[in-house]
Amino acid sequence: MKYLLLIISLIAVLNAASLQRDNDRNIVIDDANKLVWMDSELNITTYLNHSAAQEYCEKLSYAGFDDWRLPEIEEFALIVDKKNFPKNINRVFRYSLNEGYWANTAHWRTLWFYADYMYFVSGTPYYDNRDKKKLVRCVRTR
Repeated sequence: MKYLLLIISLIAVLNAASLQRDNDRNIVIDDANKLVWMDSELNITTYLNHSAAQEYCEKLSYAGFDDWRLPEIEEFALIVDKKNFPKNINRVFRYSLNEGYWANTAHWRTLWFYADYMYFVSGTPYYDNRDKKKLVRCVRTR
């Protein structure tokens, strides 16, 4: 898993130029990976537990799209930028806190009590109890 994230991080550095911000819609477009990221004040004010975060993204209608979802941890790794200390997220993102953002995957080995999140304090993936509240950043596939 660590090596996979290292490779993804390397690819992210090489693809950093492919990220573009659409200020009118408050989204970030990742052409290289065919992703669209939500980037609004909601990304720094919406704290939810894991189940509520999944439901929030699935029901979200934002920027003219209604097919949002909670990102996979590997997708979060694509936007990590450890040179942008202390936020550790690509500079194109305007709304970000250096805290934890929920990812989609809950772990069966913990009987689904724990789920992944990206901890932007260090730009490192972790997992935590799904009942805890963390920030939410939704993504959609282009």
